[in-house]
Amino acid sequence: MASFYQVWTDDNYAYAASSDGMTIYEVVSGSEFAYVNYTGGFNTVWANDSYIFVGTSNSGVKYIDKTCISGSVVSPPDLYICLNDLSGLTVYSALTSTNVQYIHGNGSIILVVTNSGVDVVKLNPQSYRSYTTITGVNKCFMTSTGRFYYMSLTKLYVVETCLVDWVSADNEYAVGSGIFAAGITLNDFFITENTASDNISNTIFCATTSGAYVIDESNDNYTIYYVE
Repeated sequence: MASFYQVWTDDNYAYAASSDGMTIYEVVSGSEFAYVNYTGGFNTVWANDSYIFVGTSNSGVKYIDKTCISGSVVSPPDLYICLNDLSGLTVYSALTSTNVQYIHGNGSIILVVTNSGVDVVKLNPQSYRSYTTITGVNKCFMTSTGRFYYMSLTKLYVVETCLVDWVSADNEYAVGSGIFAAGITLNDFFITENTASDNISNTIFCATTSGAYVIDESNDNYTIYYVE
């Protein structure tokens, strides 16, 4: 039985990355519409208006043009033939590693976590790439302004801009130093934009082994919803 790793949705389809590849479901019917069989599977999936991006354990980022999606809930086809290398969309397709852990993005910019770093890649035209080398990161999130976040089991990092390579994040929230209590593990996070108390900054929602933290980035006030 396949292990499911991540789901991403748009108005028409839900894309589920799994150890077998990817399954595409119709949103309206909830039925399988097409699939992609891929040896080793896909660890992560994210889509913009034009493309579906998936991450592999040894071959980097692949993509499918959404115009290739055609199928049937009666007899879903394998769209493997539509799978392309990231080099088809940017000259900066070489990442910090071919082992991709997580993908997020905003429009023509994709944010990629690998087992060796974090990459920001702007697609053609005017493509570019910036990156940092770091291990242990497993999640990422890019906002509509280009501000982005990435997370390990013990730290949540914040970077204001992606135009150049960076060594240190602009801000970080570390377990046992300030907001996050000592001894806990960070499991997942999500960002809502312009929802902080100043109506400009963002709100961080972070799931941990002790409960959920809700952080107001304008003043670092926070609330904890503990696990009972």
